[in-house]
Amino acid sequence: MVFLSIVPYAIRTYEGKIQPVPTTWSLWSLIGLAVLLTYRSSGAEANVWPAIFGFANPTLITILSVWRGSKWKKPRLFERFCFLFGVVSLAMWMLMRRDPNLAQYALYVAIAADICAAIPTIIFVWSEPDRDRPLAWVIFAIGYFLAVFAIPQNTLANWIVPLYMTLVALLVAFPLALHRLRRRVPLKHWA
Repeated sequence: MVFLSIVPYAIRTYEGKIQPVPTTWSLWSLIGLAVLLTYRSSGAEANVWPAIFGFANPTLITILSVWRGSKWKKPRLFERFCFLFGVVSLAMWMLMRRDPNLAQYALYVAIAADICAAIPTIIFVWSEPDRDRPLAWVIFAIGYFLAVFAIPQNTLANWIVPLYMTLVALLVAFPLALHRLRRRVPLKHWA
């Protein structure tokens, strides 16, 4: 289901109906890679699909947005810290990947980086809700929430990625849906 969330978002990005900022999405690609690598190394192997799409989806959107001519913005200080967090988590993974007990700390740093990267997007959708659409974010949230039911082992490393991704997707989808509800936008413009 997480994979399916990218379909409407990628189509709307290609059509120019959604204008993602390549800087933010490239950050999410880097951080998604860090989460994927640290997730597996911290012992969360059976439920790795959410982490795979946490890397693949933003990478696809970055490529599409650049291809469609979205403008790169100079990274703000906050985004530079996100990048630094992502690089630190990758370095931690390289040093700690053989020990699942230590690798989980690299996962937590990667998630902290992802939180930092999500904040500008959350601010963006509150300030310009007409430049994004909620359907893909809702599908994304549902997909990650359903991944919770596939968790085979009850560990924080297994639970943290699907729960965190569900929460962030809902935080992005909420202002987009609220904007459309208040303006009585037809459902065909939600996708």
